[in-house]
Order: sequence, then C-alpha cells, then structure tokens
Amino acid sequence: MKAWELHKHMQEVGSWVNWEKTVDTFLVGDPNTDIKGIAVSWMPTFVNLKKALESDYNLFVTHEPLYAVTVDNEGRINGGTPSVDNHLRGFLGITLSKNDVWIKKHEWLQRTGIVVYRCHDFWDDYPEIGIHGAWANWLGFTRKPVATERFYEVHEVKETTVEKLAQEILNRLKPLGQEVIQVIGDRRKRVSRIAIGTGAIVDYRKMKNLGANVLLVTDDGTRLWESGQWSLDSDVPMLIVNHSTSEEPGTKTLSLYLQKQFPNVHVKHIPTGCIYEVIK
Repeated sequence: MKAWELHKHMQEVGSWVNWEKTVDTFLVGDPNTDIKGIAVSWMPTFVNLKKALESDYNLFVTHEPLYAVTVDNEGRINGGTPSVDNHLRGFLGITLSKNDVWIKKHEWLQRTGIVVYRCHDFWDDYPEIGIHGAWANWLGFTRKPVATERFYEVHEVKETTVEKLAQEILNRLKPLGQEVIQVIGDRRKRVSRIAIGTGAIVDYRKMKNLGANVLLVTDDGTRLWESGQWSLDSDVPMLIVNHSTSEEPGTKTLSLYLQKQFPNVHVKHIPTGCIYEVIK
C-alpha cells in the first residue's frame, strides 16, 4: 500500500468534504511511501510519533495538526497548520531558534521519513461513527438524538440533577484518563435534555436553542469569562471536559474503520486521552 491510497479513499468516500479547502492532507512525508503500518492518534505529539515509529508504523494519521500555528496571506504567524515549512519561520512574530522543540520535531520528521496525514474534516462529519457520533455513543447516548445540528446533538436523559448527571459522565471519562469534570451552575438543578459538542468551537447559545437545559462543552471550545457568565446569568448549567477526551472515542473508531478499509495493513490506535492530570 502507498500512502496516497489513503487520501484517495477519503476523497472517494467523503462527499461532504470540500476537497479544495479542507485541512485533510499530507502534512509531511512522501505520499508514494510504501506503508508498513498505520498509526492513528488524536494529536501528533513527539511522544505519539515516536511510539508509532518504534512499532514500525510509518503512516501516522492524526486528527489535529502537527503544530499549533498558521500563516496568513501576508506571511504572519497566527495560530493551525497549512504547511510544514511556512509556519516554522516564526511564531506570533517571533523567530523560532534552532533549539526550539518544533524545529527539532520538524528535523526529526524529515530524518525519519515518517508520513503524517491529517484526517479532520472527513472524520468530524462521518455518520454515526465519526467524531461526534463516537462521542455520544461513548457517553451512553445511543438512542437517536431529539435534535441535531452540525457539531451538536441533543439527547434526552431520565430527569436527574446536574450533579448526578455530571458524575455519570465522569465515570465514562475516567477510562480515557480524565479524573475530573468541571461544572458551572446549580448542581441541584434538575435537567432532562443535554446538548453535547466537541472540538475547539462550541456555541453554547446555539446548543441551548436546540432545546437543551444542560450543556456539555470542551475546554478548548469555550472561554469561561464569557460562557461561564452566560451560564450563570441564564441558569443553564454547563459541564466542561478536555477537548482531547471528547475526541478520543472518535480516534478509536477511526482506527477500526481504517483497519476494515485496508485489511492488509496493520492499524494501531495510539491513545492521547486527557492531556492534563489533576493534583488534588
């Protein structure tokens, strides 16, 4: 199998993706590389990349970018990943030194020849088992949602308190490495409809307008000084989990999907899980 065959499959199946503007592409490496194995992970950290190469998996499929920067039309570094070389020229106007970890990461990638492919837009919107569907299923919301909009689902739950619902969700998160869940609002408030979202953009007003009376959002997707105030003022409780945690179930299902599509190549899931720990 050549690496480009993966991209070709995504293009043939992903009719919902705008392939002229998508971030789904090869981030580094030669698409003509012969693939020994496919590693799937939420984020291509140095640790995760090295785990893949140590197991002789030379195609790394990631949901998130290689570096947390982008370059605008004037060449200024802002913050995503259009190409490997451009954004290494600087960061927020600061030139990266040769000892910067992202420079070293870039050099390591060039030296090893590992191929990194980003699968974001394709898997975000893949029906039922993509990022959003996998998150709902992991949380136990397996029935058809009562309301949906791109990136969001609303599920009915047996009426309970915010505190008890948060505890039930936390029990589902612990196997993913998350030991706490943040709660804003009255923990004693009784709720029956939860809106869930993932990713770095979570519109709490839109979630509320879908008919939910409690919201499950991600830390990267909300700004507490804004959304927290809205939650308290509107009396709509908000539960907050790590961005990585919410998308880990989706990377698991992606690895299973790729193994099914490419049965002659070994596929390995490398978990990222919650990226922080809690000291109590």
